[in-house]
Amino acid sequence: MIDWQKYSALTEVMRFEPLAGISALDQHLTRLENSAERLGFIYNRHDVRNRLHMACFPLTSPQFIQLAINYTGQIVIEIMPQQTGPTKTIGCYSIKRALSSDDKRLYHALTPRPFYSEKAFENLNENKADDTVWLAVDSKNYPTETAFGNIFVTHKNELLTPSLSLGLVPGLLRQALLDSHQAKEAKITLKDLQSGFLIGHDLFGLVKAKLLR
Repeated sequence: MIDWQKYSALTEVMRFEPLAGISALDQHLTRLENSAERLGFIYNRHDVRNRLHMACFPLTSPQFIQLAINYTGQIVIEIMPQQTGPTKTIGCYSIKRALSSDDKRLYHALTPRPFYSEKAFENLNENKADDTVWLAVDSKNYPTETAFGNIFVTHKNELLTPSLSLGLVPGLLRQALLDSHQAKEAKITLKDLQSGFLIGHDLFGLVKAKLLR
């Protein structure tokens, strides 16, 4: 076992409604299964589904469900009260990513995300506020993703999002917008973000964001 496997977990956060159950459950489980296969995590889809159903059975109000699976297949499920999306524009501090785009870990929802230098996080923490998150840039200074979700820019009535090939987690909302031709991949620069942009969050939709200096 490699060190990062030992101390990492694959995570999915899902929305539960008493009448509808878990939203987009199959999509969440498929993404989790694909990630487990690529990263060598032990994963049993049937067991995970059963554990989720057992955890949700006594619930009578809307909740968020956080599912985490470690390298050995151990499952942890946390039930959290549903929250509304951010009411303020999210501020984003750019940090340099330490890994190149060919590192497979970048494409999966691993917690913690050990892909950024300690110095970058130290600089971020000096300015951190409750409504700020990191925004990762690659070695060529192209923005890739944020701690809150995928990046989107509006250009000529189109939604543009960084290419998956840059190395980022493919959010379910991002994929849905691409599949429905409501968004397309494009090369986006930090300059494109200076007048404001959007962050796509699987639970909260598209949220306003701004780049902080």
